[in-house]
Amino acid sequence: MPNMSEPPQFSNWQEAWEWHARQTADYFAHQSAEQLLAEIDAGNYDGYYTIWYSLREKTSLEQGAPVLLNVLRREVGNSLIRYHCAAALFYLMGYQDDEPPPLRLRVQWDHHGETARQDAIDELERNLAQWPSEDR
Repeated sequence: MPNMSEPPQFSNWQEAWEWHARQTADYFAHQSAEQLLAEIDAGNYDGYYTIWYSLREKTSLEQGAPVLLNVLRREVGNSLIRYHCAAALFYLMGYQDDEPPPLRLRVQWDHHGETARQDAIDELERNLAQWPSEDR
């Protein structure tokens, strides 16, 4: 993780958040896709959610999907992690963030219960198995 031992003085929480997020994003920008996936697979997410944006710029759908699916399955209680993980996975599938498809919403949120969310992940996994290999 980045060295933030001597941050500047901040006048409000937003300045502090943005500074720390930039430092973290800079750190992840210098990591390989394999390093980022290993961190994510180990559950080492950053509190600024920048690892997800770095990953989606560095990995392919084929390389990233297995790890991202595992995260979606295991992160039962953390909806923000699921949100950012699903955003990264669907971005790799070619979807933009501004209009998420209904399946993404079912995968990331548990509004209809955890069983329904896990069923949506199963559906996503089946869809990915059918995904054209040149797009992975």
